[in-house]
Amino acid sequence: MQLRRSTRNDGGRKAYTFQWKVENISYSWMERREYIESPTFIANALEGTKWSLRLFPKRNIFTNSFNACLYRENDWCGPEVIQVKYDLALLDEDGLISETEGVDEFRRNYIGSQTIYGKLRDLFSTERNTFFPEDTITIRCNMWTEEVKPAVSERLPARTAFQGQRGSFVWRIDKFSTLSSGLISNFVVINELEDVLINFDLVLRNATDLYIDIRSRVKCIKFYAFKASIIDWKGKKAECGSTECCDGDVEEGIVSSIRIKQFPLESGLYLRNDVLSLDCEYIFSTGTVFSEYPSCGTISSSVSRESVKNKKRQPIPDLQDDLKSMYSDAIFCDVELRTSTEKFPAHKAILSARSSVFRRMFSSDMKEKNSGHVDITDLDAETVHRMLTYVYTDSLGDLQMKSAPKLYTAAEKYDIPSLKRKCSDFMQDNMRPNTVCDVLVLADMHQDHYLKSAAQDYIQDHDEVVLRSQEWKHLMDTNLQLAANVMYRKFSKPMKRVSDCLK
Repeated sequence: MQLRRSTRNDGGRKAYTFQWKVENISYSWMERREYIESPTFIANALEGTKWSLRLFPKRNIFTNSFNACLYRENDWCGPEVIQVKYDLALLDEDGLISETEGVDEFRRNYIGSQTIYGKLRDLFSTERNTFFPEDTITIRCNMWTEEVKPAVSERLPARTAFQGQRGSFVWRIDKFSTLSSGLISNFVVINELEDVLINFDLVLRNATDLYIDIRSRVKCIKFYAFKASIIDWKGKKAECGSTECCDGDVEEGIVSSIRIKQFPLESGLYLRNDVLSLDCEYIFSTGTVFSEYPSCGTISSSVSRESVKNKKRQPIPDLQDDLKSMYSDAIFCDVELRTSTEKFPAHKAILSARSSVFRRMFSSDMKEKNSGHVDITDLDAETVHRMLTYVYTDSLGDLQMKSAPKLYTAAEKYDIPSLKRKCSDFMQDNMRPNTVCDVLVLADMHQDHYLKSAAQDYIQDHDEVVLRSQEWKHLMDTNLQLAANVMYRKFSKPMKRVSDCLK
C-alpha cells in the first residue's frame, strides 16, 4: 500500500503516520523471538522505501508482555541507507499511554533501535479493558525526515486480528459431599461444524482433591487459558485455579490439570444445599491471523495525542442487571419457592408478571397467597433456579441439553410461553443422534407439534446413525407407537418417478 504525499501547506516537509490495530490480543500464542508483522506500507516521499511494524507478544510463565518496533523491509528500489526520524506510541481510547522517539539510519532488513513496551496480563481481568479496549492494541508510528516534525501527516490505518474463541460456563456439582473418586462430569467446546475442540473433565482424586483436566482435541489450537472461580451463595466469585498453555505445550490429546483450591466448605458460604458452583472462563487461539487496510485519510499528527471526543461511556447497569441483582441478593423478597432440597427467595410481583399460574396463586384464595411460600415437589432445585434466572433476566444462561427438557416442562407447568419457546428452539438447535429420541418423546407428551416435527425431520436426515443407536432401541421398547409413526412418516413421502429423475 502506497502513502500519498500530503497536499497541505506544511512548508514542503513530509510526514507519515502508520496506525496499526491488533485485535484479539488475548489470543496471541507467540513466545520469545516470535512476532507478527503489520501489512507493508510504501513511503514514496522517503525514496520509495518499504516499512512495517513488528509486534513481539511474549507469553510464558515468567512474563506476559509485548514490544513493538519499526522495520525497514528488503526494498531494492530504495537507497542502501536512509536516515529517518520517528516515534512509536501505544494508544488507548483516550490517547497516549506511552511513547518513545528517536532517529536511526535504516539499512535494508533493519529493525529500529526504538521499542515500545506493554503488558498482556491479566487475560481474565475486568480491568484489562482499561488499557486494551475491546481486547485491541493500537500502535502508532510517525515518520519524517526534517529537523522539526510537520504539523500535518499522511495517515494509513491497518488492522490485524488473531482468530480465537472466548467463553464461560457455570459448573453446578450436586450432592458434592457424597461424591466418590473419579470423573464427575465434563464440558466440551465445539466449532460451527460440531467438531470437539477442547474437553474439560471435572475429576475427584483421592476422595478430597478436585481437579479440572483440559485436553485439546485438535492440532490447530496454539494457545489456551482457563480460569475457575468458586461462587458463594450470594453470587460472589473467588478464583480457585487457572492455567495457560502456549504453542509447544499444547498437543492433541495431552492433558493439562488444574487443582481446585480448597475453601472452607463446611461454613455453608460456598456449599449451599450440598451444591458446589464453579464459574469457568476459557480462551483459546487457533493460530490464524489475518490483516487488512481499512480506508485512510489525512489528519494532523497532534490529534492522536488528544482525548478522543467521542469517548465511549462506561456501561451502566440496565433493567436486566437490576432485576438480576434483586434476585441474587434476595432484596425485598416476599415469597419463597421451596423444592425438596433448596429454598429460593423471590418476589410475587415479578413472578406474577411473568407467569399466569403464579398470578392466580397470589391473587386468588389459594394457600400460597398468605403462606409466604410455594412448595414445588416435582421439579429439582437446578431447574427451579434456571426458571427463576430466566424470569428475572430473560436469559437461558449456560443451558445444556441435559437440562433443557426439565426447564421446558417447568415453563409449560407455570405458563411462561417465552421460556417454553426458547427451550424448544434450543433443543432443535442442539439435537444429536443420542438426544433426539428424548426430544421426540418430550414433544409428543406435551403435544408440541412444531418440536415433534423438527425431531422427526432430524431422525429422517440422520437415519443411518439414529436407527442403529441404543436410544432408538429403547424408544421402540417403551413407545412402539411413536417409533412406528416416525417410520411411517419416513416411508410415506411421495417417491420420485424414474421419468422425473431423468428430466
